[in-house]
Amino acid sequence: MVRFAAGFLHLLTAVMWFGTILYVHLLLKPAYASHGLPRGELIVGWGSIVLIAVTGTILTFYRIPTMDVLLHTRFGRLLMAKIAIFLVMTATAFIVTFVVGPRLKARHVTVDPRKRDLTMEELSSFTGKDGSPAYFAYRGTIYDASGSELWGGGLHMGKHQAGYDLTDALKHAPHEEDQILRLPVVGKIVVNAPQEKKPPHLAAFYFMTFLNLVLVLAVLLIIAVWRWG
Repeated sequence: MVRFAAGFLHLLTAVMWFGTILYVHLLLKPAYASHGLPRGELIVGWGSIVLIAVTGTILTFYRIPTMDVLLHTRFGRLLMAKIAIFLVMTATAFIVTFVVGPRLKARHVTVDPRKRDLTMEELSSFTGKDGSPAYFAYRGTIYDASGSELWGGGLHMGKHQAGYDLTDALKHAPHEEDQILRLPVVGKIVVNAPQEKKPPHLAAFYFMTFLNLVLVLAVLLIIAVWRWG
């Protein structure tokens, strides 16, 4: 029963973790989290890492009685590959959470508060924090959510941070766009502004998000070989 329970939790947790990664990449796009992962995704991610580590250790105890089985059997070698991928994903999660994430959230530039039309870099200063207005972009238009009770502290429903283009994220919101269109309009996104070079921490974020997608596919490939090879 212990082995069965550990196996069930291991599989369930992997589905939740991998499903979150695939959902962000295929539907929301990585730019959704380019200001730092929302709290909900962090809880799912780190909870999954801990549960997979614990249940994986229990399953390994039952399936691998000796080091010889681990090193010299097809099952053992595939298991070591899976463990190595898990460790790399854990390392990237640590870097994104504690190194890259805080820098993404701190991104801002100095902008004249009277300016109406803004570049994306200028928009990032209006996060609703530290006394700044809560602006966000939707389909090229900038809206002011400062007066909305649903945008307390510049954060909508604990997930969507003001100061960014939320067009893709809000496509999947549980309400129609009329809830957005009723907000005061500030101006337009300046689309012809010179493109600024991405800061190193933003480039690192995108690299690690796509690396994790590749690693998820690698784990699924290992499982396929494991079960049907």
